[in-house]
Amino acid sequence: MSAPHADQYPDQPSTSSMSRRDAGRLLGAAAAGSLFAGATSTAASASTAGKADLVLRNGDVLTMDPKHPRASAVAVRAGRIVYVGDDAGVRAFAGSRTDVVDLRGRSLLPGINDTHLHAAVYRLNLPPYALDCGPAAVKSVADIAAAVAAEAGRTPAGEWIRGAGWNPGRLAEGREPTRDDLDGVSPDHPVFLQDSGYHVSAVNSRALALAGITDVGPGDPRKPGVDYDQNGRPTGILRYGGQALVQLLLPPRPGKQLRDAVQDVVARLHAQGITSFTDPGLGPGGEGLGGGTQGTATLDAYADLARAGGLHARVSALFLPCSQSGGSAAAVDAALRAFTPPAGVDPRRLAVRGVKLFSDSGGELLVAGDTHEERVAELTEMIRVAHAAGYQVGVHCYRWVPTVVDAIVAAGRRHPRAGARHVVMHGPFVPVSLLPTMAEHGIGLGPQAQSWANVVHRAAQGPEGDAFLPWRSVVDAGVPLTGSSDTPVNDPDWRAGVRALMTRRGACGEVHGPEQRLTLDQALAAYTTAGAWQDAAESWKGSVTVGKVADLCVLGGNLRTTPAEEITSVPVETTVFDGRIVHSA
Repeated sequence: MSAPHADQYPDQPSTSSMSRRDAGRLLGAAAAGSLFAGATSTAASASTAGKADLVLRNGDVLTMDPKHPRASAVAVRAGRIVYVGDDAGVRAFAGSRTDVVDLRGRSLLPGINDTHLHAAVYRLNLPPYALDCGPAAVKSVADIAAAVAAEAGRTPAGEWIRGAGWNPGRLAEGREPTRDDLDGVSPDHPVFLQDSGYHVSAVNSRALALAGITDVGPGDPRKPGVDYDQNGRPTGILRYGGQALVQLLLPPRPGKQLRDAVQDVVARLHAQGITSFTDPGLGPGGEGLGGGTQGTATLDAYADLARAGGLHARVSALFLPCSQSGGSAAAVDAALRAFTPPAGVDPRRLAVRGVKLFSDSGGELLVAGDTHEERVAELTEMIRVAHAAGYQVGVHCYRWVPTVVDAIVAAGRRHPRAGARHVVMHGPFVPVSLLPTMAEHGIGLGPQAQSWANVVHRAAQGPEGDAFLPWRSVVDAGVPLTGSSDTPVNDPDWRAGVRALMTRRGACGEVHGPEQRLTLDQALAAYTTAGAWQDAAESWKGSVTVGKVADLCVLGGNLRTTPAEEITSVPVETTVFDGRIVHSA
């Protein structure tokens, strides 16, 4: 371990550097029933609690515990926190076999909790599993065509070519790649290229033919989610639920590949200080989403890893009964009746607490119904069915937040249940007048600050005014504000989210709504305590508190003395999960 470095107290036997110690000794091997036994006070007695495996001292501990907001030292034993306080008090926990780390004034936080992160989608849409079509790899549609041509040259004829990450706003031509761009370079391979937002796909003629997507005449019905030109010819662009027409044809990922992908993502997240995350949407509705990575096989991969002791993160999964468009209450009910949550797993490693539903992505409601009124009624019933089944409901929603909130309130009144903790996911347009209702009914809001920083210059010009990203009003109203990245839409860098929450500065350089800025503590709460709230886990994680799991994030600087604009420059030095060091810079 380079920095923070191992240190020793003058009156304690010498301890070796943490990077040289066998980190396996720090595994939290205590049984769940004794994990928190005897841990009720901040300064637990060393004579009764014994010596610690790990002591971190001389730091700025942002505990996120309102009862004890600041500290300088933490002690960890058997996977849990046994002391939080000052340097003098932690001395009693340092023994001959204790690793003692001098933080040198650096910040220590609870392990970061990303409440909306598509892990398998992220990894399996990167090389070597898929072509990188992101802005760092391609600058134009022509570059995409060249990359597909190169892949076709090393891929047997007839096999699929997959790619992901393109964004028309970042391409020189300023448009989406079409079948005509892809056909000339890949006549013998079906091609599927996912966009950066995972709501649009570009495919070639071979893929369209396999999916049965053909030209239509003036009076012929058109397939929902399929773009056609003025002559009724499919362009090769598929949107929302229409993507499933091709994605369901993609060869399934082998189980080992899924498990390897999850483990690789967890290692990448550890390097960011992330120890908990929610994978928001795995199930039958995801079979045709995310390049074929959001189906039940991915949930099975999580369960396999958890049972085998190979899942080194705390994962909450949302069951996905319906696709991105055309969902119905009947489909939700049928999927939930057929679903059996994973058995034989530690719920502190993997739990399926919720159900994900789609309402809209900025336009009309994406559910069954011929009129808006019919769609509102259908969405309301979908939410009721999931709530009545005992699940937390997370609703993908942009402009119809009042409709979603009304449906959640109605479901709660019809089927009273304490602690449902439903969440409006994304939700950029929230009338401030709606916030008291959300607070009263315990409805959370889960925006991705990084995403809105990228588009603030466009969205802020809309008619919504104060309803656009009212983050400070949300917090002041007592509505849980949960922080997340929506990876792979954004990098899993919570510091970029904290910066956006604190500055309200967009990628364009403009600041929108400075009165809606959050303080550092409020922004950090979105990625720590609010995540624990969403997981109904605030009693055992989310803050640096005696008795809670030892999931910690140590930074290479001090957040309190770093200007908000520069927070992304502060590196993650060390990540501790369940008392074990899982990342050291």
